[in-house]
Amino acid sequence: MTKQLLKGFWAVSFVAVFAALSVPVEAAEVAARIPFSFTVNGKTLPQGSYHVSTNGGTLFIRGFKTGAFALTNGVESRDRSAAQLVFHKYGDQYVLRQVWMGAGSGRELPQPRVERSLAKGAQDGRVATGFERVVIPLL
Repeated sequence: MTKQLLKGFWAVSFVAVFAALSVPVEAAEVAARIPFSFTVNGKTLPQGSYHVSTNGGTLFIRGFKTGAFALTNGVESRDRSAAQLVFHKYGDQYVLRQVWMGAGSGRELPQPRVERSLAKGAQDGRVATGFERVVIPLL
């Protein structure tokens, strides 16, 4: 009787461990059509269609010929925001700052050097104004 209970316990434990390991932490992948070139983690990507996914604290953006990745911080929203990309626009330059995967779950990119220099240019008067927030819905 004890051997049967022990075998049953091991079988249940084995199944539970493999079930937990097979589920990724964040398996979301979404698509977006971005109508302008933009900067991610210091790399400028051209306008086009992109697949956006996250894995832990890493954000991946893949296009047809190019892509980029960035380390991000998790952010939550109480208003259950829709799936969207949030850019900061300085003049004609766009910098990706947030990715919302839906259900109030998002990732925020740290402010890159290029945005710090653009913000400084806005303060110095070299760029017309500060940034404008531009939101692109995800497909």
